[in-house]
Amino acid sequence: MSSEVVRSVRGFGTAATGAIAFSAATQVVTAALLWISVDEATVLAASFVALLVQVVAGVLFIAWMRQARLNSDTITSRHQHRWTNMWVIVGWIIPFANLFIPYAVMQDIWRGSDRTQPMVGLQKRPQSGLVTGWWITYIGSNALGLIAGRAALDDFALLSTVSTAGLVVAAVLAAQMIKRVGERQEAVPVQVEA
Repeated sequence: MSSEVVRSVRGFGTAATGAIAFSAATQVVTAALLWISVDEATVLAASFVALLVQVVAGVLFIAWMRQARLNSDTITSRHQHRWTNMWVIVGWIIPFANLFIPYAVMQDIWRGSDRTQPMVGLQKRPQSGLVTGWWITYIGSNALGLIAGRAALDDFALLSTVSTAGLVVAAVLAAQMIKRVGERQEAVPVQVEA
């Protein structure tokens, strides 16, 4: 365990949570526009805004994730993590690897943020169902969104709406995950008697 200071992730967490909530709201508005009679230009403009907000939310989430990972290294040991720090960012960019690396990094952050088990190795600590639920809904809703983009016009609104519902669930789970990781990292460390 390092003697470095654990820095609060509260600021990044609040910014990321707000941006994620706003992103989910823009997705809901876009899905709603598909069901009412509006012109194609309006739906396209709403989709562009939703995409832009989603990118901003992603950048803020990755900034939070990076600081949470640095804290996790301090709380446990960076040598126990399966992926080095660079994968916090790179793992989101590389096609196909981005289907599992961010999840694995987030599970390690979750485990490494647990101050109640200082003598238990990182990989022996339990994984988080919250992280797993977030990842499944996030990946599933994005996959469904891709399918919707290729669907017949009649199915597009329905598939987009279901995808949006999944993104809303993923947003709620992400907010809970951000909050819980912050709490775990700011908890008073358990003292181990020699």
